[in-house]
Amino acid sequence: MSKYLKPALGLFVLFSLLTGIIYPLVVTGLAHVLFPLQAKGSLISDSGGTSRGSSLIGQPFSEAGHFWGRPSATSPFPYNAAASSGSNLGPTNPALVAAVKARIQALQLADPEHKATIPIDLVTASASGLDPHISPAAADYQISRIAKARQLAPEKLRTLVAKHTQPRQWGMLGEPRVNILALNLALDNLPVADIAIPVGNTSFSLPPSKVSLERCQKQALALHPGVIEKEQLHNRDGEFWVEFQIQAHDGNGEEWLVLCDLKTGNIMRSQRLLDGK
Repeated sequence: MSKYLKPALGLFVLFSLLTGIIYPLVVTGLAHVLFPLQAKGSLISDSGGTSRGSSLIGQPFSEAGHFWGRPSATSPFPYNAAASSGSNLGPTNPALVAAVKARIQALQLADPEHKATIPIDLVTASASGLDPHISPAAADYQISRIAKARQLAPEKLRTLVAKHTQPRQWGMLGEPRVNILALNLALDNLPVADIAIPVGNTSFSLPPSKVSLERCQKQALALHPGVIEKEQLHNRDGEFWVEFQIQAHDGNGEEWLVLCDLKTGNIMRSQRLLDGK
């Protein structure tokens, strides 16, 4: 019995070391040397160096001032990377028809004046439920809404979308696409000077709603907990907004500039100030 047991145990230990330790270490080491970005999950970082997600996994965006991604049908929540799946509903299924109608209605309510045809990838989920991209047409459709929410020139947004549009792989595979996370991070990082609003005009024809002002303060501090060091009201052509400069309680001494729409109480723009400027 021992004559067979000894070589069996020896082979078990040998292959355990080879396939369970040595091989994974070699493959992982080569991946980090040859493909460092992909080996770490294809992560995307913001301007402060903080990882905000993977370029391969979609994320939900619902704010009026952000580009919205392709819908996700994963459960129990959208873009669940641990349960990649589609709805598996047929094109005539009443549940799918109702879901598409609801998504169309949400897009129309977010920008009632926009009458263009809605691209199909904004109202239908992908098979994986994790698609991080939308078509350039889907990005272009949302420019009107975002321009109004952020008080940005549409041309500026179109330039940003064009800059983040990826061509077909090797010029022939797939379709041109825009990564939503990368695009929204670039959008949040636009210089304050790019906002199409003249700062400093504080002459109001109507006073801002106190309720909206208090809501703006709460929204700004919820986004960046800290102390509001400066608060300034602005208006242009009947549009009212408030500008907050916040000293964050994060231990790093970071300061943030936050713009909030006084009519809705919603955040229009948030940007980290470099060196407090």
